Amino acid sequence: MIKNNISCFNCPNSNCFIKKYCSTELIQKMDEIKIINRFSKKQLIFHEGNPTDGIYFIQKGIIKVFKKGAFNKNQIVRISTEGDFLGHRGFSTNNTYPVSAESLSDSLVCFVGKMFFYKILEETPKLTINLMLFLADEINYEEARLRDMAVFNVREKVAKAIIMLIEKFGLNNANEINYLEEFTRQDIAELVGLNPNQVTKILAEFKEDNIIETDNKKIKIIDLKKLEKIILI
Repeated sequence: MIKNNISCFNCPNSNCFIKKYCSTELIQKMDEIKIINRFSKKQLIFHEGNPTDGIYFIQKGIIKVFKKGAFNKNQIVRISTEGDFLGHRGFSTNNTYPVSAESLSDSLVCFVGKMFFYKILEETPKLTINLMLFLADEINYEEARLRDMAVFNVREKVAKAIIMLIEKFGLNNANEINYLEEFTRQDIAELVGLNPNQVTKILAEFKEDNIIETDNKKIKIIDLKKLEKIILI
């Protein structure tokens, strides 16, 4: 972890919740108090069970939020990118992070302590309301995903994982999923509660069915409608 010093006013990330919803005065205070850390790929940002010390805003990078499941298997709860924030699940009566966060790419992350964050929530209703809406969307998304994982078979789960990645990162001009070079088969498996061998097997089946093409870590979408049809129940 390497510390950096980048002014909020010079930051190119326009999706930051603080910059979008706070006054210039509060942004200035944030600029003075925040700590910016650079995390290398596969570096842990915080660990499940650690005391909640603050909240993290992603300036740049891709980060997975995950929880330990049965038999020590990880379950990815969320993939977070620029403009997202981390650690909010730790703001509970338990005062511990219920999940872990790990960088999937080299990342820049701003950190502020929890007391300062409480203060800006009290002083900025617009930020508080939009945070509440974000949390409601996150809960709805998680509930829908848990429902899908309870009823989907392996083939459907892999299709769901691919569609989730498309929704998060989009496709490039070659119809390949963006940023997939940052993901291992293990990461993809953890999105939907499988193991890497199951993912590899189903991706090979999708390739035979002319739904996708694969090249190392790249996945090119050949027939999106056919892929989506797999999970229509």
